[in-house]
Amino acid sequence: MNLARHSIGARIFSAFIAMSVMIGVLGVLGYVIVSAAGNIAMTTYDGPVQAINYAGRAQHDFTEMQLAENRFEQAALKDRPAITDQIADLYATFNGDLDVAAERSPEADEQKMIAAIRPLVKRWREARSQGDLAQLAQLDTAIDGKFDLLLEYNTDHGFIGRRQTNTNINNYKYAVGGVTALALALAGLITWLLRSRIVRPLTAAARVADRIAKGDMQTPIPAGGVDETGVLLKSMTVMQDNIRQMMARETALRRSAENRLSDALETSTEGVMLVAPEGEIVLANSSLRRFFPELAALLVPGTQFEAAMADMRSQLMDGGQAGLDIGGHAEWQLACGRWLRLTGSATSEGGTILFFSDFTIIKEREESYRKAKQEAEAANAAKTRFLANMSHELRTPLNAIIGFSEIISGELFGKLGNEKYLDYSGDILRSGRHLLAVINDVLDLVKSESGRMSLNSRDLDMREVLEDCAAMIGEQCRQEGLKFTVSGLEQALAVTGDPAKLRQIFLNLLSNAVKFTERGGAVSIAAQDTGGQVRVLVADTGIGMSAEDVAVAMQPFGQVDNRLERRYEGTGLGLPLTKALLELHDAHMTIESERGGGTRITLVFPKTGTAVLAEAV
Repeated sequence: MNLARHSIGARIFSAFIAMSVMIGVLGVLGYVIVSAAGNIAMTTYDGPVQAINYAGRAQHDFTEMQLAENRFEQAALKDRPAITDQIADLYATFNGDLDVAAERSPEADEQKMIAAIRPLVKRWREARSQGDLAQLAQLDTAIDGKFDLLLEYNTDHGFIGRRQTNTNINNYKYAVGGVTALALALAGLITWLLRSRIVRPLTAAARVADRIAKGDMQTPIPAGGVDETGVLLKSMTVMQDNIRQMMARETALRRSAENRLSDALETSTEGVMLVAPEGEIVLANSSLRRFFPELAALLVPGTQFEAAMADMRSQLMDGGQAGLDIGGHAEWQLACGRWLRLTGSATSEGGTILFFSDFTIIKEREESYRKAKQEAEAANAAKTRFLANMSHELRTPLNAIIGFSEIISGELFGKLGNEKYLDYSGDILRSGRHLLAVINDVLDLVKSESGRMSLNSRDLDMREVLEDCAAMIGEQCRQEGLKFTVSGLEQALAVTGDPAKLRQIFLNLLSNAVKFTERGGAVSIAAQDTGGQVRVLVADTGIGMSAEDVAVAMQPFGQVDNRLERRYEGTGLGLPLTKALLELHDAHMTIESERGGGTRITLVFPKTGTAVLAEAV
């Protein structure tokens, strides 16, 4: 209860009440002044000024009527009706202006004069209608005289009102000045009271709080009174004690965290260096000094970072030419042969932290991998050369074997003594031709792998190639008991390619389809021009392949059934060679197959003018 009575709020409320009273007094006075200003406006403008203005306008209207009457007397008969109408309009305007003058003329003599003017003007109009010119002249003089007196009365009364208004304004100025001075004096008194009772204690509390905020935990806190300032100072005393205790705990925790961080960095196998924003080393662990034992004495806190880096670069294999990209990484090889990887990043305080990792083992693995890759590439090149050379070496005697077997089987030099020799020569011829086909496939595959295969490309109609292949495979399908269908050859299929290589592609695929399809199955070719491409589908209802089988079949010499007693003969070169030939034609194929569900191979060729033709190397 005592705090509520002496609180800052109570004091401010009391000051507010006092200021409200002064504001109310000033408001009332302002209202009175504004009302008086309105009355002054009414007195000086709406009264005499408006009365003089409208009386003058009424006199002007009457003068216009007089002038119109003169024109009427001199006008021709045909123009007189218009002048009469003009006089009537002027008379209506005259009455309106005279009515306003009467409203703005509060004095009796002014009202009396206005009342005398109205009948005279009425009589003037009657005399004009009767054509009594003598009476018109008398009335003109009388009316003008009345108007002169009315304007004189208005002017006199306006002067009297202005003088009274000046007196009233002076009185209001004195009243406003006195009340304003009194209000300023009271406001100053209230301000002084608030400053002495509220501002001074708060200022003292603010000074103490500022010193505490700057870290002066020993600053004395003055005793407060019974208001909120006193409560605040007592709370600050308690807060000061609590902050002292918290700072002591934080200091202990920080020291403990620094010790743990230092222990962790010291036990790390990576070298760590922390650089301050000013460029001095703040921390360098023992692992870093083990990497550079000759510089151990320099890699300590306080050493300039640039100088330390220059010394470390001098220990490198390249004589210090390697750089460090802060924010990225660098690789250094020490003179002893070890490799270090540097990773640098900026800290939140503007400094830099560097990590030095020994990755000599990784470098050795990379070097081993590089050498193994080179050896594998060399072995692959040697294999390619071996296959090419052996294929060439084998084709020469093989051609002789095929030629001689053709002579023998054809009995060009006479009949053989025994029929079995004829059968044997036929077997030799078939085997030789098969072996020659295999050797040619190997040579083609070697050429494709070495980039030496060339195309004799020209613009052609794909139907020519497909019809030739269909003719050759159709007879084979009939012999094997297979249904063979060809579709989509009704319209031209314009492509650019090597006809011989295209025949080889389709014969490889169709031969596989016939070979892996049981009697009673079906083999088909379907072609389609899709606008920008030519699509050819080779499908069969044979044994099919799984996804794993397809991957094996696409590898050179890959055999899906690679057992010695496998059912289907072949070298495993058909699909890899087909893929290589398709790539030379800027074409590609997709294989859809499943075991027991047949195989669908789709070949996609660009139309004429879009193929990329290979040139001989």
